[in-house]
Formats: sequence, C-alpha cells, structure tokens
Amino acid sequence: MKTGRKISLIYSGITIGLIIIAGLVFYLFASNYVHSLYFHYLEEKAHAVADEKFSKDELDPVKYQNVVLRRKNSIPTSQELFIRVDNRYDGRRKLRKYFSDKQIDKLYCNETIDFTQGDESGTAFVYYDNTGTFAVVVLSKNPYVEAVSATIQGTLLVLVLVAAAVLWLISKLYAMRVLDRIDKDYLTEKMFVNNASHEINNPLTAIQGECEIALIGEHSKEEYQDTLRRISCETDRIITIMRELLMFSHAKYGATRINQFEEVKTSELFENMPVQVKIIVKEDFTLHTDKDLLHIAVHNLINNALKFANGKPVEVIIDKPHIRIVDHGIGIPQADLPHVFEPFFRATNTRSIKGHGVGLALSKAIIEKMGGKIFVHSKEGNGTTLDIKF
Repeated sequence: MKTGRKISLIYSGITIGLIIIAGLVFYLFASNYVHSLYFHYLEEKAHAVADEKFSKDELDPVKYQNVVLRRKNSIPTSQELFIRVDNRYDGRRKLRKYFSDKQIDKLYCNETIDFTQGDESGTAFVYYDNTGTFAVVVLSKNPYVEAVSATIQGTLLVLVLVAAAVLWLISKLYAMRVLDRIDKDYLTEKMFVNNASHEINNPLTAIQGECEIALIGEHSKEEYQDTLRRISCETDRIITIMRELLMFSHAKYGATRINQFEEVKTSELFENMPVQVKIIVKEDFTLHTDKDLLHIAVHNLINNALKFANGKPVEVIIDKPHIRIVDHGIGIPQADLPHVFEPFFRATNTRSIKGHGVGLALSKAIIEKMGGKIFVHSKEGNGTTLDIKF
C-alpha cells in the first residue's frame, strides 16, 4: 500500500475515532441530563397528584380546578399510589415492596427519593394531611430517554458517515495526491542516486583499468599514447555526466531567475538548426522566459530526436501555444514510455546508441520551471512526438 494511502487511512481512522468518542460522551451527558430532567417533572407530577387528592376540601372550586389542570398538563404516569404510613412499623412493611430500608429512612426524614423499578422511573415523598400521613408514589415509563437515545445514535451515525466521506474526499483530492507525490519523488531520487553512481563508476573503473595496465611492464610510446587517449575519453565522459547533473540539479531545484526573464519569440529558439531539422511555423508566439535555459532544453530535445531518427528529417511545428518536435525514427517501446523523463533511464531499444539518459530529464525540468508542460507520444518503429505546451 502506498504511503499516502496509509497515512490517509490512519488519519481518517483517528479522526473518526475521536468523533465517535465525542459522540459517546455527548450521548452519556445528554442521557443523564434527560433522565435528571424527567425526575424533576415526575416530582412536579407527584405533588400535583397529591394536591388534587388531598386538597379538594381545603380549596375553593377555582383554585382546585387549577390544581386539576396542573395535574392533567403534567407528564403521564402508569401508577399513582398513596400508602398510609402513620404507623411506622406498618408503614415500613408496606413500603418495603417498593423501597430499600435506606430509601424508607430518607422518606421518613421528609426527603424526596427518585428510583428506578424495571423499565419505569418513579418518585416518592411523604405528604401530611389532616386525614393522615401518606407516602405518595408515582411511577412512569420514561419515553424521552429512548427518543433522545435514538436521535443521538442516528445523529452520531450520520456524523460518522459524513465525516468518513469528507475525509475520504479530502484524502483523495489533496492528502493522498501530495503524499503519493512525495513518495514518488523519494523513489525517483533514490533511483537517480543509484543510476548516477553507476554511470560515474563505469568510466572511473575503465580509467583505473587503463592505469593498471599501463603500470604493468614496459610499453611502447604508441601504447602509452593509446592508453592516455582512452583515459582522456573516459574523463570527458565523467565531465559530461557531471555537467549534465549540475544543470539538471539547477533546473529542478535552483531558484528561478526572474530578473533574467525576457520576451522571446518561440521561433527564435530554433535558429541555426542543422539542415535535417525542418521548422514549420503555423502561429508564432512570445514567451516571457529565461532564454538561455529554454534554449538548452529545446536543443537537447532536437539533438535527442536527431540521434534516434535514423538519418530521417526532424520536424519542429510551432503552433500557439504548442511546440511539437516530430521524428520518424526508432520510436519508444510502450513499456518504456512512463519512464522516459526519469534521469539516466534509457529505452530498451537504445542500448547500441551512445548517451547517458539525462537530456530528456533536464529538458523536462527546465520546461516545467518556465511554466510549460511536456508530453511524449510514440510507437516503436514509427517515431516519436514531443509536445511542449506553454
């Protein structure tokens, strides 16, 4: 699995996990609050029930009617009990059916107790009336907790799904793209270093071999001169590779020299071309660019096209905003096309042709630095087209 996808999945998992934890905490707090609020309303109902039962003979009709309305407008109940507790011994015996001894003690201390019995919630208190002392017990099934729980659960599920979808979208559009690019760049740089080491090691090994041969025994003047020529050739090869690497590094990572930008006619970049290069200007256009760097890029592409054109002409077509370089040479195998702009990569059908594989990578780096893009279209045996778009 790619690094970008791994990090995206970890980040998404952690975020969704935090959302679930926050949702569960909110659910617990909300459930406790609704439960507590329900007991509060249940206590109001218990007092309203007690007032309606025991205050009828003490209130005028209007006030009593208000008590009845208060009871009717309060929350519904399943049971309303009035247990006589004048005699504490007899009262405790009756109350043990519903309460523990500790709760009964609280009742006799004139405290209101809230309790749960099965799936019902209840409240109880002692009411003193001129007809006696009664424990008023009200029981009711709490429908609000279930409704709130269902609402919160549904909301949490929707929130998690939406968060997952948004995170996936963000990851796909940004995080994974950026991280995959970093991962790709890292692998490219690693391959670049390995290939550069290999390309430099070959001529150094050849130079070392020539020196060792020259140091073994006596040789003629001509043999020493021949050895020195081979050493010079390999040294030139190293210098060329190092120069191309420096140019590639500068083009890819160096600062853009805005102060050296100038207006350049595209056709001017292709002046003094070899006779094998045919320039076709359909619509010329002007670029605000670093002329020297861009000149290096297009000349690299022209030289590369000439090298693999098998002696056939190369066409340069200028048609705003495109520059197309077309050759009719050996072409590029389809399997090699995704790698042609990688430093030191050489197509499988170019082994017999001299080169280091830096030219195309260097040209691409320069063109992209100048704000352009380059695309390659090719078929083995049918030539190659390089399309530069500004």
